[in-house]
This record gives sequence, structure tokens and C-alpha cells, in this order.
Amino acid sequence: MIKETATVVAIDGDLITVEAAIKSTCSSCQAQSDCGTGAISRALAPKTQQLTLRSPLPVSLGQQVTVGVPEAGVLSASAWLYLIPLLVFITAMLGLSQLLPMMGMTHELWPLIPAVLVTFATYRFVAKRLKRRDQGKYQTVLLRAISE
Repeated sequence: MIKETATVVAIDGDLITVEAAIKSTCSSCQAQSDCGTGAISRALAPKTQQLTLRSPLPVSLGQQVTVGVPEAGVLSASAWLYLIPLLVFITAMLGLSQLLPMMGMTHELWPLIPAVLVTFATYRFVAKRLKRRDQGKYQTVLLRAISE
């Protein structure tokens, strides 16, 4: 379970909205003083993300809570959303690179347009399918309320 501390910002019955800071790994990096990415991440305002989830525990506004996401859900969703479209893109590029020259389209950029379109369609299909499939596997859950 991937755990994160968040703050309760809204309560609506058994639904709560929590806000968590998006953390950068730059602060733990050895090269942060010499790295342009680290300087940019420090210069930009800290980012937060809000999530709405069911609360089996009584909580109050402003209270710190621990939320979690199942690791298996994150890994499988990442594989579906990154690997499948990547494999489709590579396959489409290879196939179209062989097929289009037979039709007189010899420039190497011609296969790119349909390959990008097929990859985008695949990404949308996979994303829609993941939303419908086993919601509990990808759902953020409230693990515990931290006492005030």
C-alpha cells in the first residue's frame, strides 16, 4: 500500500475531500545544487492534489489523515496506460513503414500521422476500460485519522 498524509478540506456525509502535497524527489537527490530541474522545482509554487473518497471514520475539517492506494493497482494501471500504447505505436510505425511505400508514400514521416492517431485511440480505449474495470483495485482509501 502506498501511503500519504493529507488534510481534510471538505466533508459531505460519508464523502470527504482531502488535499495532499505533490512531492518532488529533488530534495533527496545528491546533485540538487548543480541541477537545473531542482532549481525549477524549488522556484515553482508547491502543487497539491485533491481526492474525494468515502470515510468509514469520523473526521473533521483540517484534520490530518493517512490515505493509501494499493500498489498492485498502480503498477497494473501504469503498465496498461504506458506499455500497451507504446507497443501499439511501435507496431503501427513498423507496419506502416512497410505498407505506405507500396502506395507511393515514401517519406519517413508519413507513417507517423496514422501511428499517432492509432496510439491515441488505443490510449483512450485503455483509459476508458480501466475506469470501468474493478474500481476497488485503483481506489484511494482512508487508512486512519491522525489525532489533532
